[in-house]
Amino acid sequence: MRIYSLFILLLISTSFVKAQEFTSYEKPFEISLYSEALKDTVNIEITLPKELKGKTNKEYPVIYLLDKQLKNNYNYNLYTIDYLTSLQWMPSAIVVGITFPQKNRTAWSVPNESGGKADNLIQFIEKELNNELKSKFPISDFNFLIGHSRTAILSSYALSKSPEFFNGIIANSVSNFDFGDNFQQQQFEEFLNSIKSKHQKYYFYFSVGEKAYGDLHETAVDSLNLYLNLKKIPRNLQWKYCKHQVAHDLTPGVTVSKALSEIFKDYGRRIDLCFDFAKKSKNEVPWEKFLGLYSRISTDLGFKIEPSELFYNSIASEYYNDYNNIYGDKKLYFTLEILLKAKEKYPHSFDYHAWIGEIYLDLGETKRGKDYLDKAIELIKTNKSISEIERRNYLKEIENIKRK
Repeated sequence: MRIYSLFILLLISTSFVKAQEFTSYEKPFEISLYSEALKDTVNIEITLPKELKGKTNKEYPVIYLLDKQLKNNYNYNLYTIDYLTSLQWMPSAIVVGITFPQKNRTAWSVPNESGGKADNLIQFIEKELNNELKSKFPISDFNFLIGHSRTAILSSYALSKSPEFFNGIIANSVSNFDFGDNFQQQQFEEFLNSIKSKHQKYYFYFSVGEKAYGDLHETAVDSLNLYLNLKKIPRNLQWKYCKHQVAHDLTPGVTVSKALSEIFKDYGRRIDLCFDFAKKSKNEVPWEKFLGLYSRISTDLGFKIEPSELFYNSIASEYYNDYNNIYGDKKLYFTLEILLKAKEKYPHSFDYHAWIGEIYLDLGETKRGKDYLDKAIELIKTNKSISEIERRNYLKEIENIKRK
């Protein structure tokens, strides 16, 4: 019986460890920070993108997941972010989970004007926590809040209070300014007036379940939706109301994926748009349009988005394969142009050197082709991130190319 119990415990432990594995993110780690603003300690969990190890020149947006203590929704949201990141539909981010202890949850989500400490918490996030993150990680100025119920109300208040810091929120089962609070409504109206002159884009996504399924916030959130529909909303505020036939506790699970997918939709479809640019430009590689698209996405999101390996690999493949003979005898030259740019950005990539070498051989430039292939071999031999089996296979593949 004891052995059986230990076996079950081992299975549970193993399942838990596996549940913590992400495709695009490292295993989270916890820290505690004492806040001078709150005069209290805040427990935090940080989840970093795996790619951060190799790309120190890139700045990452920060997503604050509030209510870390609510494990089911918190973990589900983490996996949602990992899922969307892994499928290249949203950029990699630094995810910061903030625990709201029961004794502080209400106080930290009520403005100081109303007797709470929400302003102190906002100051902690803006100054103390942000400075801590900046000292350790390359973060951008894009800051996004995701909250539920009380912390959704806090998120709405934080966005209206500090639009110079926060870019947007997803507020699950929120309310109309804390169920009709006049001070918070006035603060929100000041926010709407203040952002009209800003170039930055803001995101305000909020949701609710239905009373019939146990969400008692439905009436309050309906009135928030009515309020926004009757207001003249600034063009740089993207907002959406989502109502679901679910209980109060389920709203984060059915809202966050939908909201993030929509907020980052232009980022998600950037490669398809670049394919269209390529197909419409049969005589040259449309660099101006490619880079213009990335610049527009960067402007909308408020942080720099650059062409990545996905871009270079996808567009190079578009030209190289050319199944419909769109580019004619220019296809190899266009492919080469893309790959040479990729090699500049990723000088230690043996894949790009090997592909460039193969194309030069196809174009009849034997010496140049073999020089690139030899460089690829050198990079493969010194690459410590690949296994010995992979190394042998890569080297064999390149030797076969050299025999063409």
